[in-house]
Order: sequence, then C-alpha cells, then structure tokens
Amino acid sequence: MEPSADRQAPPVFSPQVLMDLYLRGRHAELSENFLSILRHFRETTYQKLDPQGRFFVNEFVKHFLTLFTQDDYQPAPIVEFVRLNPTVANLVALSSFGTTDPFLELLRDRPDALGKVLTLYSARNAVLLDRQSFFDADPILANVWYGAFAELCQSGLVRGDVLGRLRDHFNAAGDRSDARYAALDSYFASTYVDGRCDRVVKSAINRSLRTAALANNVRVRNRADPRQIAVLSGNWSPEHSVYRISRASVAALKGYHLTLFHFGRKRTPDLSLFDASHRLDFDSEGTLDLGPLLDNEFSVAYYPDVGLTPQSVWLANLRIAPIQVASLGHSVSTWGADIDYFLSGAAVEPADDPGRNYSERLVLLPGSGAVHERPDYTPTGRRKADAGILINAPWNAQKVNHGFALTLRELVNRSRRDLRIRLFASASLNRRNDYLPFVRDLEALLGPDRVEVFPALPYREYMAMMEEGDLTLDSSHFGGCNTVADSLFLRKPTVTWEGDAWYNRIGSQMVRAAGLPELAATTSAEYLDVSLRLIHDDAFRASIQQRLDRADLDATVFSTAEARYFPKAISYLIENHDRLSQERDRSPIWIDGDPPAA
Repeated sequence: MEPSADRQAPPVFSPQVLMDLYLRGRHAELSENFLSILRHFRETTYQKLDPQGRFFVNEFVKHFLTLFTQDDYQPAPIVEFVRLNPTVANLVALSSFGTTDPFLELLRDRPDALGKVLTLYSARNAVLLDRQSFFDADPILANVWYGAFAELCQSGLVRGDVLGRLRDHFNAAGDRSDARYAALDSYFASTYVDGRCDRVVKSAINRSLRTAALANNVRVRNRADPRQIAVLSGNWSPEHSVYRISRASVAALKGYHLTLFHFGRKRTPDLSLFDASHRLDFDSEGTLDLGPLLDNEFSVAYYPDVGLTPQSVWLANLRIAPIQVASLGHSVSTWGADIDYFLSGAAVEPADDPGRNYSERLVLLPGSGAVHERPDYTPTGRRKADAGILINAPWNAQKVNHGFALTLRELVNRSRRDLRIRLFASASLNRRNDYLPFVRDLEALLGPDRVEVFPALPYREYMAMMEEGDLTLDSSHFGGCNTVADSLFLRKPTVTWEGDAWYNRIGSQMVRAAGLPELAATTSAEYLDVSLRLIHDDAFRASIQQRLDRADLDATVFSTAEARYFPKAISYLIENHDRLSQERDRSPIWIDGDPPAA
C-alpha cells in the first residue's frame, strides 16, 4: 500500500476492537474509529495498492459497511459521515465490494436511516433513490449530501453511468438548495459534465447565497472612487493558470489604485502589482470574513476566476462595487451571480451569437481575451526512451468525461502503431483518494498498457516530461488553455477539438495563431483523423514539426500586445456603466473594434 509522497501510513485498526465497541454499545468510540480511518483516506492519496493494501481496504470496508448498517448503531456526528460520502465511495470502489448498493437496499425502507443512506449514496450507485425525499426529511443534511455527491466529478466522469447520474443530480437543483450547508463543489463540477447543466446548479446556488446574505444582514457600504479597483482571486500566484493569462492585463491598469483580496492558503500571492492587499477567509463558524470590503471606495470589483474557490462564489453574489466584472480565469459564466459584465475575446467567442454562453453582459476585446505569459521554463531537449508514439495529455481528470474517453478508445483501437497516452492530471486527483478509481476506470476503457496517469508534478518536471512527447492532444468538451500554450511553447504538434464556448475554442485559436489550422478539428471524426495522421504519417508529422519550429510564437501566442485592451474596457465601463445598466439591449459590447458584418 503506497501513499503519495510525504503522506502518512494508514492508521491501524482491529476488527475485533470494532466489533467489541459495537457489541458493548460504545457507539461514539466506534464512530471515532471509523472517522479516523476515513479522514486518513480523504487526506492521503494512494497511487498503488499492493496485496497488503488490498487486504487492508477489504477488511475495513467489510467491517465498516456491516457495522454501519446495523439497526441499533447510531453514527455521530452524522454530518461528518455525510461529508465523507465521496471518500467512502472511492474506498468502496477500491474494495472487492465495488459499490455500496447491497447496503443501500438494506437501508432504503428504514425512515430512521437517512444519515446512513446519505453517507453511502453516491454517483457510483446503481440503486435509484428519491433525492427529494431527503430534503423533505432533513433539508440541512440533504444539502450537505448534495454538495458531497458532486465531489465525484474528478474521478467519476470517465464512466458513462456516473456521468449520467451527476447530470441528473445537477439538473435537479432547485429552490431547496442552501449553500450555507452544501459544499460548493457542484458550482465547479457541473461545468465539466455536458456544458449545460451548470446553469441550473449555479442559478440555484446564487439565489441561495443572496438569500443567506440578506438573512445575515450583510451590507456593503461603498463610496465609489473611479480610480480604485479591487481584484478578488484565490489563485493570484505565478504557478497558477489564472495568473498566467491575467497578469499582463492587470499590469496594464497603470494609474489605477489596485487592491488585491486573496483567499485560501495553498499559494503565496504575487503582490507586486498592487498598492494594497488583504487576505479573506472563512472563520471558525464557516462565515466569510469580509474585512475591509464592508466599507470601501472601489468603483470596480474584478473577479478573474469565479468558481475555482468557494470564497469567489460567495463574493460574486455580493454587491462589492457599482461595477462588477468577471473574466476568463475560470472561463464560464456565473449564471446569475451579481456580476454585470464578462470580459472575453472576440477572436474566440462564436461569431454567430457570442453572448449566448453568459448571463452577464459580454464585453468583447479584440483578440482572445487571454494574454499568455511565456512559460518560465528552458527546454532541455529531453527525449523519450522507447520507439513508440508518446502522446501528451495535459488534462485535469474532470476533463476526461465518458464521451471523450470513448473517442480516445477509438483512437487507440485504430492506431497501427504502439502508442502510450501520458495523462498529466495535475492536482485534480489529490483528494478523497480519487486517483486509483479514476486510473482503473480509464485503464478499463483504454487498456493498462496504453495509458499512464501522473498526479501533480512540479511545473519544471511536468514540462520536462512533456518534452518527451511526440504530439499533444487537447481535451473535449472542456478544452485546455495554458496547457495548449505549454505544448506549443515546447514545439509539440497539438490537436484541438473546437466547440461552441470559449473554453473549447481558445486552444484552436492558439493553434491557428501558430500557423497550423489543420490541427484544429471541429468534429470527433476530424479529431481522430488528424490525430491518426500524425501518429501514422511520419512525413506529415515532420512537416508540421518544421512549421512549428519556425513559427514566431512570441509574436503570436505569447504576445502581450492585447493587454492594452483590458484597461480600455475597464475605462469604458466606468464611464458608461450608468447608461449601460439601463439598457434593455444585452448584445455584446465591443471594445476598440467593430462587430462582424451581419
């Protein structure tokens, strides 16, 4: 049993002790024994299970499920067990049991077993239970479960059945959603299912948060100074993708007084562009401490990445400043938060109806809307060790949805050459023991000898391994942005799959800017055809490589010239917001350019 680096070994447990605690009615101690092991598996990600590890998991799961479902056992605190729902689901998936279905069947007709049911009922279950009955019985506990259920998006979307259950789950979001109790993972997770159900979930969460703010009498006093701008982000650090596509734009806001409000403690923020900074975080009771935001002079509140952190979702539903703007750090609409405008790029948004993907009024800047930092990496010339085709797959796990995985399976089946897909999953599999269930499901589709999955790597190690690849494939339906930039920087032929939203069009725009339009597919068939041609046709791949080697990427993909449009957009909004906010017309606002001819 091998945890990831720098993680502790699993706690020791005794089946005899667990049984003795149960028989003697010492349920509080039994619960704490269960919770200590489940907490360990939530925090410690295992990348291998040896025979001893499999025995440990099977023994624990067997005794946990058996004792947990006994009529007279009352687990406590039940809310913590429910929050551990995705960890339980992943741990059971690693065991010989596979799912908790038989145990749910034992519990389903017992009215006093709601907490147990909500602990065991996840998107991995084939058993179908009535979620509305959960809300009827205990709205608070049901909301805790609703958020926990969503957390399987990282490890589960590769499976068609799990994807379908998550889609149903998100589409069922309604007025009974209460974000005070539900983790906000559903806000993020729903984006990756099908590109549609996120608007249902986000609308429900936004309504809930505004209701909570009113109930708690949250009031922000604002005296707008047109020279003061707040930037609110949980990811303003050089290693993060948000920073890499937003820094140059914020740096162009010269003459404004900039204040950074940063949250979370995983990264140290870069404060070099700001005149002031403040950290915001949740207090011990789970309330977001707004600090100096409660009394401010900002004319603009700028949110680069709404949805990537729970703090950003809460803040986006407050009126911090008269003008509230979101952009492409998380390149999807908030679908109903208190955001006035969404800044994007005219060269990437679909030309026929660019505003259709946003509840905010779209502001279109010339170009892509993202200004890519040139990667802080010096290529080493590293090469692969074997003769087969090595495909770079820099995708977070939630981007490997079932439909895309089926396309990859067809690619593997149609390849006449030995190939390996090397998937760089970043930190997306680092919680709840998502890693092994995801890898097993992906290997079941593609074959264990066709795919290798790397969890989070230091940036330089990731880039060095990317150097070994023969080509890179972008993901679908949610494509890459910085990962495509990384691949092009390393001069790797990169195949993209263009869709109808910014997040699945930016990669194709970058490939075209690099002078390789034939690598931008628009259908599954095209994606497979161009990928297979790169795999089979050495002359074609060499010609693409030569063109890519000659391309002036500093003048195209990594040019900072577009950053100048960002302050123009902010200035325009400051000067015209009073008029714009009264307009019934919600068509996109074009900055420093003309809309395309009708």
